[in-house]
Amino acid sequence: MGAIDIIRRRLKEDRIPETPDEIGAKKKRPREVAFMDVNLCFPCGKCPEFCPVQCIEYLPAGTMPGRGVQPVQDRFQECIGCYICVEVCALLTDYDAVRMYDSDLVEDVLGVKIGDRPPDVPQTPQPYEEFFSEGGLYRHLGRGSRIRQKMTEEERQIFARERVRG
Repeated sequence: MGAIDIIRRRLKEDRIPETPDEIGAKKKRPREVAFMDVNLCFPCGKCPEFCPVQCIEYLPAGTMPGRGVQPVQDRFQECIGCYICVEVCALLTDYDAVRMYDSDLVEDVLGVKIGDRPPDVPQTPQPYEEFFSEGGLYRHLGRGSRIRQKMTEEERQIFARERVRG
């Protein structure tokens, strides 16, 4: 069993929304959506790799001045709220740069509507630094890893091995 299998099993135990086995699209409005803390993101490419709906991408060049490779952000209106990016960031990288935020809060803060399907035209991701990064207005309301404190010693060893190989 590998680290991603542990993440999937543990998320299922916590009754997190079912994640598709293949790349898919959003089918219902999630209770929570992900945002990456662009100041903590060291663009390793792990969360885009594991996102089941492929809604995470690198910010456009020059978005964050002074950074060569730009951090990632999701197109939150396509997010299914599966928590995989949160767990991958926290457990496979130790960066802990991804948090989940209540969809109602995001709608109020950003003045948008999060629907049960992705928008017809994908929205370019933005840094949202003033809201969802350290020091931002709502960072303290985000939820991080649910798995870390529940892990067994055997699971910790699997993650440690995969981090070294990764």
